[in-house]
Amino acid sequence: MNAMSIADFEKQLRGPYLFDWWLGRQRISTMLGLFSVEFQMLGNGDTNPPDQEMLRRASELVSYTEGHGQFILDVVFGHYLLAAEDREWLDTCGVPQGLSPDRIADYLREDRSLVISRNLAWDPPYASTIHIAPRWDEEHALSLDFCDGTIAAVNDSPFTLEAGVLRWIEE
Repeated sequence: MNAMSIADFEKQLRGPYLFDWWLGRQRISTMLGLFSVEFQMLGNGDTNPPDQEMLRRASELVSYTEGHGQFILDVVFGHYLLAAEDREWLDTCGVPQGLSPDRIADYLREDRSLVISRNLAWDPPYASTIHIAPRWDEEHALSLDFCDGTIAAVNDSPFTLEAGVLRWIEE
């Protein structure tokens, strides 16, 4: 993936959002389907366009996602296996038991995204996240926090895969 430029993105109408956001003109193809690339300016009154740090982070996150699709799939499948521990839950959500990893993408919402956020009140002011909404947990979805070249947390918590099942690490 070449470095991204502001020309690769288009500012979106705010609509119901309380922040400015920009959407990549092209979607990224992965093992889990297509992902949009987005910038979100979450700071109070931040109406500035994406800066060089956001563009750098977007290029890095896209490269990671393209090159580490199997690991991302493993995390999502591990979350499915965790949900499957409650047999009634999957039935309630209309998701079959016993899915194989190659079928998991069929049970993800289409609004998958790679998001670079900026909020100058945060420390650090930038965040890079992979957002995926599985049909077995649409309300909470999955946010894979990307930091220092790897997925560092899922839904803001450190994690591990134990025998393929996603487990959060208690701190």
